[in-house]
Amino acid sequence: MRKGFLTVLAVVLVAAMAAPAMAEFSTSGFVRIKGHVEQNYTGSVGAFGSGGLFILPSEDPSTAAYVEQRQRFSLNWKGENVGAAAVFEIDFGAWGDSAYTAARNQGAGLEADSINLETKDFYLWFNIPNTGVKVTAGLQNQTDSFGGMIFGYADMAGIFLTGNLAPVSYKLGWAKFQEGGTRIDDDVDLYVAEVKFSPVKEAKLGLDFYAIRDASGHTTPLAGGQTNLNTIGRIFADYGAPLPAFTYDTSMFYYLGVDGAFKAGPVGLSGYAFYNFGSVENIAGSGVDLDVKAFGVDLRADLDAGPGKLFIEAAYVSGSDLGSDDWESPIVGNNYALAGSFPLSSMDMQILFPNLDDINASAALAYDVANKGRGIMAIAAGFRMKFSDTLAGKIGAGYLADVEAPDSSVDEHSAIEVNANLNYTVAKGMDVGLYGAYAFLQDWESYSAAGVAIPGTDADDIFKVYLRMNYAF
Repeated sequence: MRKGFLTVLAVVLVAAMAAPAMAEFSTSGFVRIKGHVEQNYTGSVGAFGSGGLFILPSEDPSTAAYVEQRQRFSLNWKGENVGAAAVFEIDFGAWGDSAYTAARNQGAGLEADSINLETKDFYLWFNIPNTGVKVTAGLQNQTDSFGGMIFGYADMAGIFLTGNLAPVSYKLGWAKFQEGGTRIDDDVDLYVAEVKFSPVKEAKLGLDFYAIRDASGHTTPLAGGQTNLNTIGRIFADYGAPLPAFTYDTSMFYYLGVDGAFKAGPVGLSGYAFYNFGSVENIAGSGVDLDVKAFGVDLRADLDAGPGKLFIEAAYVSGSDLGSDDWESPIVGNNYALAGSFPLSSMDMQILFPNLDDINASAALAYDVANKGRGIMAIAAGFRMKFSDTLAGKIGAGYLADVEAPDSSVDEHSAIEVNANLNYTVAKGMDVGLYGAYAFLQDWESYSAAGVAIPGTDADDIFKVYLRMNYAF
């Protein structure tokens, strides 16, 4: 009996040593809950939802109170120079919203029991031996080098190569924004090329080139929120004249830009600039092309200021009006999927721009930098400090204005936001915070329930307050 046991044990040990090494496995994620009290924040609703994520303020709005929740978790497998990662998410748009459903962003009603798991990312990666090149392939999250102005924190299916030949690093990639018919040319593709030069740790200079090839102009917008240039973020819809549906031939849009960062002692400077060019070809079969000529720039300074950290940031993105011969606001990811671009989150605004901490209630006065074709001028500042090992706070302020109005009869909108928050660390990974923001509106019309501006009216200011609980693991 003993001899037989030892024989079996020896066979198992030999097999275990001969088998390939098992992949390491790890997991991480967070659970986030926000209880909101707000007024004039989500704005008017209608065919565009909450203004297509643009806040559409109104006159004499009611006050809303609700609780939303997000849980996101990632699974990571890692072998020798190879691995895979998966990111999943469950959102509740509001506690009590629904039960027994099969749909995203809901299922927190009585008894729940809903099918609502979302796949955010699922990709493999591997290092090419002896090259310093890493390849990621599959559904993954990518952001441009322009603060998310073009494609910000966007999930996309593609292949990306990153490499480092010190002091130079680079990224090359291709992603499929949309696949229409698999046997016809009606897709939208993204091409990425970035080169970064970092002679010392404290300095970096980058050259960035992106291109979007859009062959979707003869198709109707796809289900699930994907669109094309027929639905450019509420252009002229505010005034009851939405951009009519039109066809266009295969079109190319290019983005050429630079980014850089430099730190000297307590001061850090960073910024980026880009030029967007190309053309929308053969609009509505007319033989007429519409040239795209747009640009954007952003500058930021960070300073270690006594007990805390101070920042100031300014941005400018060109805009168009009805009389423009060219299209002078940039083509962004929001043209192809809601939240396909997620810009200027570094300004940490709650109302003027989207915030990285947003869940389902994400909306902003300028949800993308095209800003319905108007472009943006913005400046923001903030100061953050720790009062103790467990208590920290932040105050901030920002200004937003349109670069262009649709026509001479409409004023250019502007707004000033002030915000603050206080966060307490209950335990490692567990934080409770109180956040508040108020936006003063200037020259902002009130919007009807259908999402159309009412001339001669003045929208009320906007405020939001929320209690936030977040456990990161």
